[in-house]
Amino acid sequence: MEQQLAKSKVLFIEDNETMRDELVNFLRAEGFDVVGLGDGLELNDYLKKDQPHILVLDLNLQFEDGISIARRIRKSYPEIRIVMLTGRVQGAHRLEGYEAGADVYLTKPTRPAEILAVLKNLALRYRGEIQPNAAWKLDVSRYMLSSTHGHVTALTNSEMKLLRVLAVSTDVVNHGDLMALFHDDMADEKTIKARLEVLISRLRAKLRVLGSESPDIRVLRGLGYQLTLPLSIVGY
Repeated sequence: MEQQLAKSKVLFIEDNETMRDELVNFLRAEGFDVVGLGDGLELNDYLKKDQPHILVLDLNLQFEDGISIARRIRKSYPEIRIVMLTGRVQGAHRLEGYEAGADVYLTKPTRPAEILAVLKNLALRYRGEIQPNAAWKLDVSRYMLSSTHGHVTALTNSEMKLLRVLAVSTDVVNHGDLMALFHDDMADEKTIKARLEVLISRLRAKLRVLGSESPDIRVLRGLGYQLTLPLSIVGY
């Protein structure tokens, strides 16, 4: 595990120097290769020399905000994983973050241990060294899900987005984050929640057809949903 983390280059972009230095030092002590930067201009200079595996990105930055940075990174470097770390807490903000390319959206204040858990999860899932029993695979480029036995099913775009967010989470994904994926200005919260429940039901049905054992997607009432399958993500 430590060797795997050392191979994962992380860029931490945060204009609060004190916060940046504290988290960079914390993550280095935990085994990550981390570089701290202050804004998008410093990121541009870094990308001329090297490319990270994971980008931890504050949204309120000088010169260019984090949403703009995420959009161009997702377009030019689709294999880079993006973690947004921000004080923007509204559902519309989460939606904007995910649409810009975030893999994980964390709101401040966030405990360093939670950031560490997210980065470890991304490092394992996206660098190809998954636990031996993680034979379920989500191919995000082909919208395909395959089981441990090699059975395959097609997913809709909404199903793929939902499963990806559940897969990269280290814990329960709250209702607000999931509902933000399917935000619609023409629909109220009750309608969006109903859509989410239908998607969860459809995914469970497809997982059962492929041979999963219940509960593959757990619901924790009042909290959110949690994927219990060991799932690797490929196809970026």
